[in-house]
Amino acid sequence: MDVMQARYERQVLLSEIGAEGQIRLADASVLVVGAGGLGSAVLQYLTAAGVGRIGILDGDLVSASNLNRQILYGSQDIGKKKAICSMEKLAQKGVDTKITPMSEMLTAGNAIKIISGYDGVVLCVDSLEARIIANRACVKIGIPFTDGAVNKFYGTVFTVIPGETPCYECLHGLSVQGDEAVPVLGAMAGWIGCAEALAVIRLLLEKDGPSVGAVLFYDGLKMSVERVPAVREAGCFCCG
Repeated sequence: MDVMQARYERQVLLSEIGAEGQIRLADASVLVVGAGGLGSAVLQYLTAAGVGRIGILDGDLVSASNLNRQILYGSQDIGKKKAICSMEKLAQKGVDTKITPMSEMLTAGNAIKIISGYDGVVLCVDSLEARIIANRACVKIGIPFTDGAVNKFYGTVFTVIPGETPCYECLHGLSVQGDEAVPVLGAMAGWIGCAEALAVIRLLLEKDGPSVGAVLFYDGLKMSVERVPAVREAGCFCCG
């Protein structure tokens, strides 16, 4: 048994995945937008699960203030480009995932070009503007995406399947105001990142999940999760 076969052996034993599901993951591609706290967890678990191709989009550099929650990096990485650094960290794990780093930000001008060609998108950003840009691009070209957000001890996960579920703007409208740095417990970013990774894996395996068409609210103080169904707005600017 070679290293790669051994890596996925126990995963294949899961009846919900099996050999066919593992092949499906190996043939799949995911774009991860943001390689910070959420992205650190998402990237590690998607590569560990055997997703065949992953794009990493992040124009930021690693800073000392990131290290409490962005567990892909260490003090020796301060000042490095996150997209490149995260690719190097994942390569050290010996995974056979093809990783494409992109050291740039998602904009209205590049979103369609970058997102096209992927089977799914994971949003690991702290910007409402980036979420709206990604939402419009994904809805326009019909690519499902999962969004995660964290604030202090709380977090949310929401999955959009264009044409089937409410989109991000059905919930939040057109506002791009209010972006600001907020304190986040590192373990909370890990919890939400893991939930995002699981949601995406379910989508790639063509299995529905609780975050599809609903918002999952995670309370880190109570250690609870609440599911609130989302409502599609008939007059939504994006998908109405």
